[in-house]
Amino acid sequence: MNRKKRTLLTLLITLGVTLFLISGCNPTSQQGAASPETPAGQDTNQSTSYPLTYTDDTGVATTLEKEPLRIICLAPPSTEILSALGLDDRLIGLTVYDNYPVGIQEKAEYVFADSLNPNMEQLIQLKPDLVVTGMHNQDFINSLRNLGIPVVHLNPQSLESTYQAIEKLGYITNTQKQAQTVIQGMKEKEQAIADKVETIKESDRVKVWIEVDPGLFTAGEGTFLNELITKAGGINIASDVQNWAQYSEEQVIDKNPQVILSTYSYYMDNVKATILARPAWQGIDAIVHDRIYDLDSDMVTRSGPRIIDGLETIAKALYPDLF
Repeated sequence: MNRKKRTLLTLLITLGVTLFLISGCNPTSQQGAASPETPAGQDTNQSTSYPLTYTDDTGVATTLEKEPLRIICLAPPSTEILSALGLDDRLIGLTVYDNYPVGIQEKAEYVFADSLNPNMEQLIQLKPDLVVTGMHNQDFINSLRNLGIPVVHLNPQSLESTYQAIEKLGYITNTQKQAQTVIQGMKEKEQAIADKVETIKESDRVKVWIEVDPGLFTAGEGTFLNELITKAGGINIASDVQNWAQYSEEQVIDKNPQVILSTYSYYMDNVKATILARPAWQGIDAIVHDRIYDLDSDMVTRSGPRIIDGLETIAKALYPDLF
C-alpha cells in the first residue's frame, strides 16, 4: 500500500470506518465545531488581545501568553486556512501532505514525514508558539500539552464547522479581519450555488454514487461528502447508511445512479476506465450515459477555504447546463 492510499484509509478510519485495517495506526479525534470564545463586547474585526484563553474541539482550555509567530501545523486543512489568512511566514513546521498552496513546504523550516506521529524531538527543537492538530489521537495531544506546548485541535466535518474553524484560527492568530474576509467570500459562493440549486425540481434531481475506494466504500449520512452532494442538488444513493460504509455491487445496481463520482485517482490509475469496464454495471444510467467524474480528493475532503470550490465542482458535474 503506497503512502497516499494509506493516508486516505487513515482518514476514513478517523471519520468512523472500522472496516479498514491500518497497520499500527488507528487515530481517534473529537469532531465538531470550535466556536471562538470572543470576549463579550469585542468586535471580531478587532485585534486579538493576549494573554488569550481559548477552547478547541477537545474541550480543553489553553492560554496563549503572546501572539503565535512560530506555528507548526500537522493538519493540511488547517494549513490551507492559515495560508489563506496570510500566515505562510509563520508556518515553521508542516507535513509531507501539505501540498497547497503550491510551494508551501519550501517555506517551512521542517517538514514532518509522519503527520500523525511526528518526530517529537524535532518538534521541540523548532520551539513552536502553537501546534495545530487535526486527525490526531488524544495521547499525542496530551503529550504536547504536558510539555507546555499550546495546542489547538480542529477537525471540522461540515461546512458550518469549517467556517467556525476559520474564525477560531483567525481569532487565535490575530488575523480576525482576514478570517472574516475568507468566510464572507466562501459564503457568497455557497449562496450563489444554493440559488441555482433551488431552481431544480425535486423530480429532476440526479441520483449520485460517490466512490471513495475501489472496494466500494462510500460516504453516507453524516459525512462531509454527503453534505456537499446534497448542497449541490444531488441525491446520495448511500444516504441510507451512516458515516463511511461499504456497499455491494447489487446495492449500487439496484439504486441505478445517474452520476458516479470518484475520489481516488490520485493513487490509482484509470479509475474511470475501471468503473466503465465493470461487467455487472453496464445497465447503470451513469455508465450508459458516460457520466463518471473524478473529483480532486483534497478539494472535497479538506475542511478549508477550497471546500466551496469542491462544492462547485460537484454541482457542475451534476448539472453542467446550469453551472
